[in-house]
Amino acid sequence: MPFIIEAACLCNKGKIRKNNEDNFFFDGRCLVADNTGLKHPVSMTRTLRREICVAVFDGMGGENFGEYAAFTAAECMRETAQKLKSYFISERKLLNDICMQINNAVIAKRKEFCTEHMGSTMVALCFSNHYVYACNLGDSRAYRLRNGELLQLSKDHVEKNMTPQGKKAPLTQHLGIDPEEYMIEPHIAKGELKRDDQYLLCSDGLTDMLTNLEIDQIMSEAFSAEECVQNLVDAALEKGGKDNVTAIVCRIH
Repeated sequence: MPFIIEAACLCNKGKIRKNNEDNFFFDGRCLVADNTGLKHPVSMTRTLRREICVAVFDGMGGENFGEYAAFTAAECMRETAQKLKSYFISERKLLNDICMQINNAVIAKRKEFCTEHMGSTMVALCFSNHYVYACNLGDSRAYRLRNGELLQLSKDHVEKNMTPQGKKAPLTQHLGIDPEEYMIEPHIAKGELKRDDQYLLCSDGLTDMLTNLEIDQIMSEAFSAEECVQNLVDAALEKGGKDNVTAIVCRIH
C-alpha cells in the first residue's frame, strides 16, 4: 500500500521586515515576487505514487533583490521539476539538475538587475516510493521527527570561523553563485519513509527564533500538518518575528 503525505505550508513576513524575501514551492505553486506571505496555511494530501517535491527559499540581497532571487528560484523549480519528472531519472540526479538549473536562473536574474548582491538559500524534500531525499544550499533547514526525536537532515552551509560575535555567519553555499567562481555543491541526504514520520522545511526566520526543543514540542503536540505550521509560525512571531518565516510540514500516513 502506498504512503499518503499530508502537508501544509505557511509564510509570514514577520514583525520587523518591510518586505517578504521568502518563497516556496508547494503543491506545484509558488508566491509572486511582490508578496507579503500567506494569511492562512495552504494544505494538500497526496498518495505517493510518483515523486512529490516541496521546497523553501530565503532570498538575499536587500532592496528588491532578495524577493526576486527567491521568486526566480521558486518559479524555476516549478518549471524544472515538472519537466524533469517527464523522464526516468534518479532522485539524486533530479535534485542535482534542479539545483544547477535554478542556480543558472538566479545568476541570469542577478545580471539582469546589474547587481552582485543577489542570491537565495534552498531546502527541498523529494518523496519517492519508500524514500525521502533532503537537499539544501545555505542555512534553511530540513528536519525529521520520528518517535519524538528531532533530527536535522540538512547541512548548514555557513562559515563558522572568523564570524564577529552577534553577527550571522556568512553562507558558503547558496543559489546565485557563478560557476566561474566556484561550483555549488548541494547537500543531499536519503532516508527511508516510515509511518507517522513528520518532516519540516523552514527558513532561518523560524530556527533563529525557536530552539530545536521548542520545534520538537510543537510538532509533537499538533493534531495536523496545518495546525503544526500555524503553531510554528505563531511561536516564531511571539518570540520576536525578526525575519520572514516560512515553514512546510509533511506527515507520512
